[in-house]
Amino acid sequence: MSAHPLGMAPLARLLARRDDDELAALLTSRPDLLRPAPADFTGLAVRVQSDMSLRRCLQHLDAAQLAVLGEVAAAVERDAAPELPADARTARILAELQARGLVFDRAEDEAGATDADTDAGSADAATAADSARPTVAANLLGVLADLPRPRRVPETPLDPPTAAAAATVPPSLVRNGALAAVTELLSAVEDLLGVLAETPAATLRTGGVGMRELRRLTVARGAAAKPVDADVGETGWLLELTAAAGLIDLDVDSDRWAASRLARRWLQAPRHRRHQLLVSAWLLAPRSPLLVRGPHPTARPAPTLTAERQRGDATTLRMRLLAAAGQLTEEASSASASDEAAEKPPQLYTLRLPDDAEPAADALTGPLLERLAWEAPVPTDRVSGVLPPMVREAERLGLLSAGTLSTFGRTLLDGLAADSAEEPDDPGSLARGAAALADRLAESLPPLVEQVHLQSDLTAVPLGAPTPDLAARLDQLAEKETRGGAPTYRFTAASLQRGLSAGWTADGIRAFLAAHATAEPPSSLATLIDDAARTWRGVRIGGASAWLLESDPEARQALLDHPELRRLGLRPLTEQVLVCDASPAELSRALKGVGVAAVDDDAPAAPSGTAAGAAEARPAEESAAAWSLIASPWQRTPVRTLAADADPAAVRRAVADLRAGRGASGAAAVTEDSDVVALLRAAVRSGQPVRLHRVDTQGREHPARGVPTALNAGRVRLRTAGGEEAVLLVHRITAATLDDAASTPETHHRQEAR
Repeated sequence: MSAHPLGMAPLARLLARRDDDELAALLTSRPDLLRPAPADFTGLAVRVQSDMSLRRCLQHLDAAQLAVLGEVAAAVERDAAPELPADARTARILAELQARGLVFDRAEDEAGATDADTDAGSADAATAADSARPTVAANLLGVLADLPRPRRVPETPLDPPTAAAAATVPPSLVRNGALAAVTELLSAVEDLLGVLAETPAATLRTGGVGMRELRRLTVARGAAAKPVDADVGETGWLLELTAAAGLIDLDVDSDRWAASRLARRWLQAPRHRRHQLLVSAWLLAPRSPLLVRGPHPTARPAPTLTAERQRGDATTLRMRLLAAAGQLTEEASSASASDEAAEKPPQLYTLRLPDDAEPAADALTGPLLERLAWEAPVPTDRVSGVLPPMVREAERLGLLSAGTLSTFGRTLLDGLAADSAEEPDDPGSLARGAAALADRLAESLPPLVEQVHLQSDLTAVPLGAPTPDLAARLDQLAEKETRGGAPTYRFTAASLQRGLSAGWTADGIRAFLAAHATAEPPSSLATLIDDAARTWRGVRIGGASAWLLESDPEARQALLDHPELRRLGLRPLTEQVLVCDASPAELSRALKGVGVAAVDDDAPAAPSGTAAGAAEARPAEESAAAWSLIASPWQRTPVRTLAADADPAAVRRAVADLRAGRGASGAAAVTEDSDVVALLRAAVRSGQPVRLHRVDTQGREHPARGVPTALNAGRVRLRTAGGEEAVLLVHRITAATLDDAASTPETHHRQEAR
């Protein structure tokens, strides 16, 4: 008796013979079997061998399990014993596959028939040994045949690959690279938000921001005078990142992407909080990397901010990438013989992403990809094209650096592991991990500076990362020539006149430079300021809700210095007139509170909701939780995924229902006439002709004859003898028979018409 593939009837009988613990293990390892819960063992057997459930189950197998399963399936097809190592590890893998309902032992199901039909002792032993071979369900053979590449046990390591033998990277190189990446990213986002505040990004009629607009934004933010596709792709990724963080919104009236209200708060926030929001947005965004090009080597990056870039598994894939890097780093550190070697992170990957061509097959190599491919071969092969740009994105965020996991990436993973009761991609867990990363970044970033070095060539170089206020003022008065932690600004006549139009005066510019320059401004800059002020033509306008007149300079300065009045936005307009954003009534009450009498000249009342009221309602300092997203703005487009784990209570109820329904429609009610799909799949692989009977919408039965060439999505493509092709719905096929003289009752299957 050979271990041929299991049909529906023996599969249901084997499932019915499992005890409650084994059934619970099956339903727990394959939670899709519970949606909906099977009413009996017939329904469970149909679900266990269905294509959809088998493919979903194979997604969670590692390379060792998949190799053993493939060897068992190959042995079943050639009717021989599988060539597997006789060790404890292989036995454990077989037990895991059996618990998942992928491998079965027919000895138990056929023991009664063997005892009844066999007389000789030698025949008993031979039959018992033959029936003890592991077997699989018939549909699994076709599903395994559709996998991208064959895998055999001798070619697949049963232990996961490690980075123990990989080269190490100096920690200082990793740290400096990560800090530089964070600083450059924050600067690039600031520049993009500044451009969008002036001219929002237009969208195409079909949706998204096209290449022409991306090129304009690239030039406007100063990335390149003549942008190439790599520069355009970078701008597109920044748009995706800022949209995922809620820093830009789509105006439905103008159909343009513009800076949001959150962007103004973000620009004034500390650097580590700004980075925290970007990391949180990247982890939660259900979006594909923009850096992926089209299938042709010369294809350009696709339009950004389109619905087509939705990817429901993006968060899980990013967390898999970081988790594998963390495991490899921890294993390499534990295997190091000395403490000094343990501090050096291993080289996890090599990234080759050309700027002017499609990435090759070896764009990402190293232990990181090997570990991902070993842990989940099926999904990793499917997403291999997006892994290199996803690694590049992690590098831009400072999570990966110099080919290894950075300190900030490890801090993020430690923050996620701190709450092991939640899923790694749970939004609450991701928010806490991003907050821990921000705290670590705050300790590592150098302090902000308020000083600049002015040079005779009309450039200004901050002595480090400038404060947001200093950077905003320099952006008004000069052109930014270089990006990064310490950008370079150049004063020009046009930039100074732009500052004058923004409200600056020549005296104000000179006072600002004198307060922040390390030395006296050069004469060339002073001359340029005077020339710009002399040639500028324009009038100054502004908004104010109330004003007051004070001729005494000392009293006027005392009013400007008082904290209660500063809260109202009190500021000088002329030498004697002060204005504020509060209404005259609010200003009068504030003046009385500080002991100053006020006479109302019937100035117009300010509208409600003034800036003073907003300042009064604004909290002094926002918590770390305010800078971590709990849901991505892109989730407005629903992305539904099945839960990763089965509810234990639902598993217990399903097992009880199966036991209760066994007598009515359980394993005993199953016949061999159920497996039409298996016969059609076998005919597709072998090219054998079949005879079919199908029913139409009125219930009339029609015969069909031909060679099935494809079976997919509930449809079978049949090529008739005349060379014509027909597509038939599988659920309307009532009978299927192999069209040859060797057809036996075992190859004739029927199913009820639906």
